[in-house]
Amino acid sequence: MASGEMDLIGVLDWVAASSAGHLEIAGMDGEFYLEHDDLVRDAAKQADDIGVPIVNYLVSGDLRTADDKEIDRLRRQLDVAHRFGAGIFRHDVAPWDWREQDPGEFESTFERVVEGCRAVADHAAELGIVSTIENHGFFMNGSDRLARLVHAVDRPNFRVTLDLGNGLCVGEVPGKTAAGLIDIAASVGVKDFHIRRSAGDGWLKTLAGDYLLGTIAGHGDMDLAGLLAVVSSKPELPVSLEFEGLEATPKAIERGLANVLRIAEGVA
Repeated sequence: MASGEMDLIGVLDWVAASSAGHLEIAGMDGEFYLEHDDLVRDAAKQADDIGVPIVNYLVSGDLRTADDKEIDRLRRQLDVAHRFGAGIFRHDVAPWDWREQDPGEFESTFERVVEGCRAVADHAAELGIVSTIENHGFFMNGSDRLARLVHAVDRPNFRVTLDLGNGLCVGEVPGKTAAGLIDIAASVGVKDFHIRRSAGDGWLKTLAGDYLLGTIAGHGDMDLAGLLAVVSSKPELPVSLEFEGLEATPKAIERGLANVLRIAEGVA
């Protein structure tokens, strides 16, 4: 889409012709879909016509101060999710690379995040949408923090978009992430990483001192078979493939999708 090779309608058609059964849309570029209601309308119609449901709409967010302006923006993004026909909405609560300086800052920030997530989830409930937080970045990541947040927000429609690999960023092994969050998940994201103790330029350094590089699902070091076995205990959850490697798309996505489907069939 960034290169102009496909637009959103083209992506939907590509998914329909593939082995995939649904699509997630990441509106991480800010206000684009808020400002292009005609595109949202046309995509929703195309998704319905070709049988490719848009299951999750994902946006950035910053609720560290529970600012009214930011909460209102997320509510308007929820309206976009509703127009897309998505039953799940995922928002961040802090910039990806932000991390508290000490336990006191975490606790005070956590209280405001709870307040903001409740306000967003309450609007989501009015639309029949499940509002979610992803284990994402360096602040709200790790299964213990996510489970605590869901418990504190205490809304039946506030759950987790569970990314099977992101816990690595804060030093959590993927098996703990999956086991700790699967029961409060509304959806699951599958990805793969190369994992090294030392690496050159372009790799992400984790809080545990490891280095990560995204790759085609099935080509990396994650135990996808073991993780998908955990996911198989919740067959009602939509499971999506996320690719963030250096390999060229869409061929990398095709290969990753084929690998995930083969692995999932083997553990079903």
